[in-house]
Amino acid sequence: MELRHLRYFVAVADAGSLTVAAEQKLHTSQPSLSRQIRDLEQEVGVQLLNRGVQGIELTAAGKAFLDHARMALLQAEAAKQAALRSRRSRASRSVSCRAPRSICCPR
Repeated sequence: MELRHLRYFVAVADAGSLTVAAEQKLHTSQPSLSRQIRDLEQEVGVQLLNRGVQGIELTAAGKAFLDHARMALLQAEAAKQAALRSRRSRASRSVSCRAPRSICCPR
């Protein structure tokens, strides 16, 4: 399961429509988005959405999955931010020192 699948699923759930999510939120084609959602459902092993002419409706499994998908995306973003903070913190603490040529490069 990839974060991309979770982002797509959350966007579809929020939009209430595969077409709206594809065109307005994700800027991708509807058939491609439908395929990604089907792949996610296959990987999870349950149907997450009921598809109809009026849009989509989350199944009971989809509602349960949505909460966890949102948390996973928040955790992934928090992990990214922690790594960036660590990099900035480490860069500000770096120390540079130089040794005389006679010490580091013997003749």
